[in-house]
Order: sequence, then structure tokens, then C-alpha cells
Amino acid sequence: MHRRRFLNTVLGIAATAPHWRVMADDFPSRPIRWVVPYPPGGSTDTVARTLGEHMASFLGQRVIVENKPGAASNIGTEAVIRAPADGYTLLLAVPPLAVNPALYPDLGFDALEALQAVCLLVWNPNVLVVPANSKIKSAQQLLDEAKANPDTVTVASPGIGTVPHLVSLLIGQELGIDIVPVPYKGSAALKPDLISGRVYAAMDNLFAQVSAVRSGQVRALATLGHTRSPLLPDVPSMAELGLTDLVGMGWIGVVIRSDVMRERRRILEDALIRSVNVPSVSEKLGSMGLEVIAKSHESYQQFLQTEASRWQSTIRKAGVSVA
Repeated sequence: MHRRRFLNTVLGIAATAPHWRVMADDFPSRPIRWVVPYPPGGSTDTVARTLGEHMASFLGQRVIVENKPGAASNIGTEAVIRAPADGYTLLLAVPPLAVNPALYPDLGFDALEALQAVCLLVWNPNVLVVPANSKIKSAQQLLDEAKANPDTVTVASPGIGTVPHLVSLLIGQELGIDIVPVPYKGSAALKPDLISGRVYAAMDNLFAQVSAVRSGQVRALATLGHTRSPLLPDVPSMAELGLTDLVGMGWIGVVIRSDVMRERRRILEDALIRSVNVPSVSEKLGSMGLEVIAKSHESYQQFLQTEASRWQSTIRKAGVSVA
């Protein structure tokens, strides 16, 4: 009796195993939904739509980009967390994914626990700039000015919790220099005050400032990364200047629910990495100031934890909150 029951169990498993393989191998069998937590037309939206076209050819299914802006990306993030764990809903992820738990302590969800990395696509560099008529000629000179005259040097950023804002907070925490961070609601909002000199300096997305730098409206002092940007090859990086404490790169990646099947995550990871490495795609992203890196699930998952630890600590030390 026991032997018969054992054989029936083995035969049952054998009968169902191919069915489960078919289910995994058949993915995707319908269109993929890619949630972008920002409005149409911006760099994040452009990245998703550009890659989505190529992903569709690799996956054999359409990739539908859906914009869900609002609440510093929290609305789009929550929509993906509440979606079925079947791999058909992606989230375009940017630094607020790792930062927002400290800014919004009552979110009602833990994004880094609920979501897992698929792949990190690109770096989105930032830059330190001053008005064209500023007496400041270098990053170190700006820091020296702030140290000599505490609480008089204003440094604008495109918003609370953005990487440029966080780096402006680091100036005080890591270097002991008292500046006045001035977060705006986006790069377009800060630009007039920067050009006119109503703020001393700004840390902003490089692509948002590159035309003003090239036209002579503002002066770039340093990029906030480890290396120079091809868009501004004559501008040194913070790391190059020995200011490694002030390195802060924006980034764009993709995440899905943590409980999506590993096989499905790998299919999505492969399609994304193949898409971002298509020469025409890399060239287009490069023209936007983005640097293709295509890090895999494992690397990106570790990176998310490192980013969360670093920036959430920075925010809590500074006592910044939007709740």
C-alpha cells in the first residue's frame, strides 16, 4: 500500500512537472505593463518608451508604458506593489525608491521589501553649477566661501529627496560646512533663480543644465560622479577633485514584485539588458546625458541596499521630512 502510494505520488509529480515548465517557458504570453512614476515627456518616460520598443521584439509581446505620476513616485510604486505577482507589471525605478522611506515614514508599504531588482540600466549624472557672473571658479572655492561665511551660501536643487538635494545635505554632514539647501519643484523652476543669481549655486541633473552651460548662462564647476561626463568633457568630477564624499549619481533601473518567479525575472532582465545595449538605444541615451551600465539583478539588488542605507541616514541626520 505504501509502495503504491509512493509510486502514485511520483507519477503525479512527473505528470505535473512539464505543465509548470510550460507555464514558465510560455512567459510572456500577453503584453507587459511598464509603470513610470512620472509624467510623459521626461527623461524617465523616454527611457521606458525607447527600451520598450526593443523589449517587445525580444519578448514577442508589446510593452505598454503607463505613466502614474505623483507623490514623489510613491503613487506609481504602490501601483506595482499592489499588482499581481506574475511578472507582467514592471516599475521604472529611480533614487526616490531608496530614499522615500525616510522622507515619508507613514507610507504604508516597504518598497525595498515588496520589490526586487531586475536590472540597473543607466547612470543619470548631476552637476554643480553657479551663475555665469559668479566670482566662484571651482568647487573648492565654493566650499571655502561657505566655510568662511556660514549660512550665506545657498545651493539649489530640483527637489527634496533628489540626489542633488542629498549631496547638498552631505556638505554639512561630511565636511562640516554650513550651507543653505534650497530645494525647488524641478529643474525648470530653479533655473531662472540660478541664472539671475538669486541663489549662489545649484546641484542639478546634468542634462537639465548642459544647454545653459554651453550657452554661457551658467558655469559648471564639477560633475557629481566618479568620472567626467562626455557631455562636458572639460568639467572635472568630484572624485577627481578629491571630494569623494560629495559623489552622488542619479540612476534609472527596473524592479518588480519580490515574489515574482525567478525564471520570469530572468527573462525580463535579459530582454532589458539586450535592449539597452542596442547601439541605437545606447546612442540615444548618451545624447540625453545618460551612461549605460546594465547591471544585473544581483548587482542592482546590492546597490539598492547601499543607496537606501546611505541616503536614508543622510535624511534622518538632517531632520528632513515631507510627512
